[in-house]
Amino acid sequence: MSLFEDIKDLGGGGSFNKEWWRSQLIYGLEAGTPQVGRMIFFSYNAKYGEQMQFWDRYPLVFILGEDSTRFWGANLHYLPPSGRASLGESLFQGVLDVPPVTYHKYLRSNVQSPYFNVPNSEWSDVGLIPCEQFVTTINGRNINVPSKTVYQYA
Repeated sequence: MSLFEDIKDLGGGGSFNKEWWRSQLIYGLEAGTPQVGRMIFFSYNAKYGEQMQFWDRYPLVFILGEDSTRFWGANLHYLPPSGRASLGESLFQGVLDVPPVTYHKYLRSNVQSPYFNVPNSEWSDVGLIPCEQFVTTINGRNINVPSKTVYQYA
């Protein structure tokens, strides 16, 4: 079974909010460090959030590059769940053709949690776990943005 299936079974078919799904995902992953070619999950606060239309507080990122102050990669959350599964499977197979909408840079100084490594075996369906939280920042306040709004740009 996959982590997604385990969490879904744990929920017993109940309706849970994204915070519950996030906590279960974190429980099922091990802390680690970002590395090119790995997928990670973490909590983030965008330094330049006011300059963005919206951004994800809980990215799920396949890392494509890094340096001492930042890393960048494909955040699967910018795709609808079916697209996430497809991209995760492609990445697992070594196909690095990522949709431009998923490409984002992250400042290490703005990561607000440990990094959680996602095992390769989970890449095909970890994106099905509804743990994203998109926000827009206006006058220093983060306002939630429905995921469906973000998917219109995918």
